[in-house]
Amino acid sequence: MPDNVKVHPNVWSVIKQITIIDSRKAGRIIQRIAALGFDPLPDTEECNSGIVQNLRKKKVFVQRLKCVDTADYRIFYAYKRSGMLCVYCVVPRNEDTYNKNSRHYQFIKLLYTQWMQCR
Repeated sequence: MPDNVKVHPNVWSVIKQITIIDSRKAGRIIQRIAALGFDPLPDTEECNSGIVQNLRKKKVFVQRLKCVDTADYRIFYAYKRSGMLCVYCVVPRNEDTYNKNSRHYQFIKLLYTQWMQCR
C-alpha cells in the first residue's frame, strides 16, 4: 500500500469477508485502493470517482469509487489537501449504498472528523 493511503481496520475486515465469497474481487478491491494513492480522483471508462453529495451538504467531503471490475462494491474515501488518502469503508452496492441515513454513512461522518491517523 502506498505511504499516503490509510485504510481503516474495518475495511480490512470487510475485504476478508469478500475474500471468502470471491477472492479475485477482494484482490481487485485492494488493487483499486492502492491505485488511489497514485491517482486519487480517477475518471476513466474503467473507474471513476465522484463526490458524495449527501455528505457534502454536511461539510463531509468524501468520494466514492466506482469501477467496472468491482461493480458490486463502492469504496468511500477522502483525499486530503496534505496528499493523504483515507479509506473509510467498502460497501456492497445496493439500495442502501447512497442512503444518507445508512449505518455506513454515519460511520463515514464519524471517521471523517475523529479518525486521528487520518488528519
